[in-house]
Amino acid sequence: MTILVLDCGSSALKATAFAPDGSIAATAQAEYAGATEHRASPESWWQAAVAAMHDLPPLNCHAVALSGTMENLIPIAADGAPLGEALLYTDPCGAPYLDRMRAGLEGIDAAGITGNAPEPLMTAFKLAWLRDNAPKHFEAARWFLPGSKDFLLHGLTGRAVTDASCAATTGLMDVRSRQWSEPLLDLFGVARDRLPAILPATAIVGPLAHAAAAALDLQPGIPVINGCGDGAATTIGSGAEQADDVSLYLGTSGWVARVAAGSDPAPRPFYRLPHPLIDGVIEIAPIISAGAAAQWARDALGIDLPAAERLAAAADAQPADVVFLPYLSGERSPFVDLDLRGGFTGISAADGAGSLYYAVLEGVAFAIAANLDAMGGQRGGRVSLVGGGARSATWPAVIADVLDAEVTIPAAPASATSLGAFRIAAKALGYAETASLRVRSVAPRAGRGERVARLRRRFEAATQFLRTLD
Repeated sequence: MTILVLDCGSSALKATAFAPDGSIAATAQAEYAGATEHRASPESWWQAAVAAMHDLPPLNCHAVALSGTMENLIPIAADGAPLGEALLYTDPCGAPYLDRMRAGLEGIDAAGITGNAPEPLMTAFKLAWLRDNAPKHFEAARWFLPGSKDFLLHGLTGRAVTDASCAATTGLMDVRSRQWSEPLLDLFGVARDRLPAILPATAIVGPLAHAAAAALDLQPGIPVINGCGDGAATTIGSGAEQADDVSLYLGTSGWVARVAAGSDPAPRPFYRLPHPLIDGVIEIAPIISAGAAAQWARDALGIDLPAAERLAAAADAQPADVVFLPYLSGERSPFVDLDLRGGFTGISAADGAGSLYYAVLEGVAFAIAANLDAMGGQRGGRVSLVGGGARSATWPAVIADVLDAEVTIPAAPASATSLGAFRIAAKALGYAETASLRVRSVAPRAGRGERVARLRRRFEAATQFLRTLD
């Protein structure tokens, strides 16, 4: 028996079957057709789910759970048919509406209600754009959904449902009650009954509908579990469930996520999501160029990943004093400066491709440390590392040295988002998972502290200097 997780990501859908102990039984992935940076056809998500399922072996599936992108706007009709394209989390169309509504938002203390300062990518501002620019779609919509997995949930069960982590990215949810805020709904002119119900991540939304079961080659009637947004799912998949636990994600972009107890609504300079499994929040600090920086370096040096790993391992034996500033596309945290660009400092005639590539890995680690410091520093919780970068033989050790902390890595770090959704389902169904808890640990190495501290000071000074340049 397996639990199936459908993870509706930004560029592809991943279908992963987990055994009850959390080990991966099978996985398949299908990319979306016709997606752009800011818009996508929700139907392509469903088509990708069907395609991925057809690439899996026959399953004795006991339940389905979901995860996916957040901060979208997906207007659908009562029968679930999408009304136009989904406005994705990256779509900046709502920016002018934030400027127009700022006084009203401050008047009702929107930041205090939501726990996050209003920002232009929130779903609420996309709704304001839709009303003005696609009024027929706005008026015809029965439901406005914020999560890509919410669209799949409707197709699987016929219900309009979301979870608190997705709802938190809309700018319309009260973080304390984890329900829609009437003052915010009134301000934006959105009726509560046009928004999905906010249910716990562990809620069984309903039985799998017959039509969906036939399309996905599954048994009708099996439970479909709500799940949560990808940021929260990845944090859970890394094992961060207690206050002060830290989850580091290294994908194309990256982030630092810390679990904080309680739900104090006082705004913080980091995005906050309600933790799906405890009475707390996940504070997330994004890093725009993480794996993207490493990929850029490989492309610039003309090497593939195995060659880069060999160079990094050789450079790690005696690291040079080269510092890389990973601001290839600007930065969002711990400061916002989208015009900032990266650079190297400290290069000598003795430094070659290995020193440069190693500096890129270490520069991302310094950016992680800067965000962690801005969050209040390490407080004794567990530090875990997930994402494709966690599979590197060298990068986790570099991060452990820079943070001066032991770093744990789950058995399948690139599947952390799906694993988080599985862990939610396991809790809902009462499974005692064991395989998903197996990790390897990387400890900081003796004799590295003085060099790391010196280069970290150089990283901070060089960042400040770069920000003064025109």
